[in-house]
Amino acid sequence: MSSPRPRLKAAFAAVTALGVATALAACGGVDSGSGQSSPPAAGQTSHGPTQGDKLTLTVSAPATGINPMTVNTAFVSYALAAYEPLVYYGPGGKYEPALAAEWEVEPGNTAISLTLRDDANFSDGTPVTAEAVKASLEYCASDQSRNALALADLEEIEVTGEHSLTLRLSQPYPLIMSLVSQQRACGMIVSPKGLEDIENLTVDQPSAGAGRYVYDPAQSISGDTYTYTANPGYYDPSKQYFKSLVIKVIAESQSSLNALVTGQVDVANGDISTAQQAAGEPDIEMVWVPVVWAGLNLIDRQGELTPAMGDVRVRQAINYAIDRAAIAQAILGEFGVPTSSPSAEGYDGYTAEALNYYAYDPDKARQLLAEAGYPDGFELPVATVAWGGLDTLTTAITPMLAAVGIQLQVTTTTDEKAYVEAATDRRHSAVAVGYGSLPMFRMGTDLVLPEARPFKGFGTDDPAALALLAELRVATDDEQLAKAQALNDYLVENAWFAPVLFTPIMYYFRPGITGLDVSGGRSTVSILDLRLAD
Repeated sequence: MSSPRPRLKAAFAAVTALGVATALAACGGVDSGSGQSSPPAAGQTSHGPTQGDKLTLTVSAPATGINPMTVNTAFVSYALAAYEPLVYYGPGGKYEPALAAEWEVEPGNTAISLTLRDDANFSDGTPVTAEAVKASLEYCASDQSRNALALADLEEIEVTGEHSLTLRLSQPYPLIMSLVSQQRACGMIVSPKGLEDIENLTVDQPSAGAGRYVYDPAQSISGDTYTYTANPGYYDPSKQYFKSLVIKVIAESQSSLNALVTGQVDVANGDISTAQQAAGEPDIEMVWVPVVWAGLNLIDRQGELTPAMGDVRVRQAINYAIDRAAIAQAILGEFGVPTSSPSAEGYDGYTAEALNYYAYDPDKARQLLAEAGYPDGFELPVATVAWGGLDTLTTAITPMLAAVGIQLQVTTTTDEKAYVEAATDRRHSAVAVGYGSLPMFRMGTDLVLPEARPFKGFGTDDPAALALLAELRVATDDEQLAKAQALNDYLVENAWFAPVLFTPIMYYFRPGITGLDVSGGRSTVSILDLRLAD
């Protein structure tokens, strides 16, 4: 969904807004299970648009690292500008050739074979070879890498030629293409020279990738401004849409919008707190897509702390007691999308039935509570956080649940560390949460596996849910959609959560800039897609 000129409801401006979208969903997107490509031969390029001089965009937090080994994938732009991925996850949720000119996933999603371009070089001038790619991937899979979890199932990398190699996994992984793209960070390749001195690949040193741009520390200020200049040795100059890219750190949304209005930046992260003002600016455009579900994670599903929560009827009663449409309208206006499901439209687990599964029905909630043996209700300890509007959402839910007899005992934390502790200390039976929709297998590993943290605070084990996740892991391409929807439907019907609404990812930009297409399934903008309009 996109809207170049949205009109906000008057009631919206008076309510504290949810702001969880940008941080929680920045690495979301549809990953296909397998694929193959037959692009133009290596070295062939198409005529590109007119090159711009400089593009400046804002992000809300400074770089934790420039190279793929240390970058926080919620802020992947810092690495993506300088480190070319093997396969590029592009507009429309499609995989496109990058360092890999061709690829093929073996049946069963346990191996992927890559044929590299023969004309790609790292920024230091050394060629991109299969051996160099292998070394980069093996480093990213090691315990020295922050992003090693992405390649946890990597069993072997076989170099089959100077520009060909095969990755083999220890078990099926239906999102195998994401492992060699920018989505999981390790797919962005570091040069052998960079690997020799990996500790010096910091924001104080030039980058060591094969990307469209090279990070220039001489024109950068760590924690404030990060500058990238066009790589003169890049294999396809038509994709270098600007001579330089500048990433400007502006944590506060209002300041970010102000910088856009005054012409200091060209593209900015938006959120609900500034959307009304942005919509009224004549020289500002906007795109947005609802993708981050916010609500309650009902973690005490075996009734360890609160016995009532072990009964599915009680968890269903919580869902029926919430007037999602009223909350979405009050908090987000036209940007709010009520939901009973954690899977947003555009993702493989989504169905319209799951989205609207729990209609507001307090009488049914009372009936279910009585059938479960709690006609007078019960007390429910809940943890929330004074961040991203989750405390506001918890406040909105509280009287609705009280109306059916469920009295929330709310603990409000004030920072991430305290929130994670409260979500896992087994002293709260439910936790307010914001979670960006992802492909169902990714969500399943975060939300279903007993060992998953911080979303499984009680480590509950549900054999039926685990069996559905296991089926999704080994599903063929033809089976994946149905298997994903089956798992999502199970979580909804068994009331693992009480989602309330989807809150949007938003971007503001100046006229003349394109490449900001967002949609369900690819809700974040890539720095490499931004360009001047033809």
